Amino acid sequence: MVTPATALSRSPWQSARWLVLAPHADDETLGTGALIADTAARNRLAGVMILTDGSGSHPCPTPADRSTLIRRRRGEARHAVALLTGGRRIVPRFLDWHDANPHRPGSAAFRRSVRQLATLLRRHAVDAIATTAAGEPHCDHAACSRLRCRPRAPRTGRSRFSNMPSGANAPRAGASFAPRQCRQPGARPRFARTAAS
Repeated sequence: MVTPATALSRSPWQSARWLVLAPHADDETLGTGALIADTAARNRLAGVMILTDGSGSHPCPTPADRSTLIRRRRGEARHAVALLTGGRRIVPRFLDWHDANPHRPGSAAFRRSVRQLATLLRRHAVDAIATTAAGEPHCDHAACSRLRCRPRAPRTGRSRFSNMPSGANAPRAGASFAPRQCRQPGARPRFARTAAS
């Protein structure tokens, strides 16, 4: 289902504190770059969190190559976020899951990531999360969607979610985000893709 998008500045979520939860370094820019820039300019960006370590984006024949690639991908994400935020000291946080090897819900590693996400939600009074949609075909994108459903926003007890466009689902210029809210505490959120009409 495609929902016509409304500019964030004209939506009920214009004053929301946003967190971007991206599966890979570069998804934050490609999927939510405009949201990051807009919310940072209005001091409404709580942070950017990246699920994976970037080690699967290119072949790494040795552990040293893998470490170098991880450092490079982190540096690229930090640089992109700094450009998008105008240097407002928003530093991406990394959950360091290996690319294409997501943790199973309920595993110790998954629960640890939920705790990290919940801590960030509380610390920065986040009430809206932009991330990938349920049903994304890439395993890391699907993992981000599952992870976002666990913690609740601190002020309302509910979280609002917006689907981060990715790949063929990327929006045209001028698209914005239309968050969906859980109907009741503990309920799973309902999702819809957003794109410019």
